[in-house]
Amino acid sequence: MIGMDGSGVRRYLCSELVTLRFASESLVVNLEEIDSAIAVLESEEPLPVGVAAEMDTGSHCFSGTVISAEETPLGWRLEFAFSPSTPWSIDRFRPSHLVDPSTLTETGSA
Repeated sequence: MIGMDGSGVRRYLCSELVTLRFASESLVVNLEEIDSAIAVLESEEPLPVGVAAEMDTGSHCFSGTVISAEETPLGWRLEFAFSPSTPWSIDRFRPSHLVDPSTLTETGSA
């Protein structure tokens, strides 16, 4: 669920190019959603589930693990679980175009 998950963690929508570093490789991906535990990334390349990686935002690096990789019509949707030693918070890194879905209101339609 976007916004609040079952644990009460607030998930944000965003759009930011970040670099995912793993093994001796790196890949530029788009950060789409983020909360304190998980980042959702869109990638042109798949990554193996279970691979340890670093998400480099340019101002901060977050360690973690790729926990899912799902092929989509536009590429790959990856879920990156933050290491407990480098959890994300809005105070540490504020992605571009950050939106809290709980603040959105519905508009009337004809």
